[in-house]
Amino acid sequence: MRLFFTLLLAIGSFPLCGQKMLLLERANNAKPTKMYIGDNLHYRLKGQEDYWYDRTITDMLPEKNTLLLDNFAVPLDDISQLKVRRKGIWRIAGGTLFTFGASLAFATTIAALYKDKGTNYGALYATSVGAAGIGFYLNTKRTLKLDQKHRLRIIEIQFSQPTLPKQ
Repeated sequence: MRLFFTLLLAIGSFPLCGQKMLLLERANNAKPTKMYIGDNLHYRLKGQEDYWYDRTITDMLPEKNTLLLDNFAVPLDDISQLKVRRKGIWRIAGGTLFTFGASLAFATTIAALYKDKGTNYGALYATSVGAAGIGFYLNTKRTLKLDQKHRLRIIEIQFSQPTLPKQ
C-alpha cells in the first residue's frame, strides 16, 4: 500500500504538459475524429497535381495553422482531400462479409468438384462475389473532400502551472 501511495505521489508531482491534436470536424456531428502526433495522414494538396501523399504528423503549429508532415510544413488551407479509415463497426462488418464471401466461394467450388446434385452454383458464386466485394469496399479508406461539410482544425490544450502560495 505504501508503494502505491509513493507512486501516486511521484506521478502527481510531475508537471502537467499540453496536448496538440488535429480535428477532422463534420457538419452536424458533435464528435470529431482526432489525430495526434505520430499518426499517418493520407492527403492530396490543392492544385493541378494528381498525387496522394502519405506522411507522418511530426508536429502541429496551431498559431500558424500549419502541420509538419515528415518535417515539411503544410498549411491546413492547402489540403483539399483526405483518405480516412471507416468507423470500427463498418470495418468489422466488411471483414466479416469478405470472409463469408471467400468461404462461400471455396465451399461452392468443393461442391462442384464432388458434383453435388441440385445445387445452384450460379447463385452461390454471385452471392460470394457480392459479399466479398462489399466487404472489400467497407475495408478501404474513404475519400473526404474538405469543404463546408468537412474541415480540419488544430487545437492545443495546455495546463497552467500551479501557483504556489507566498510565504
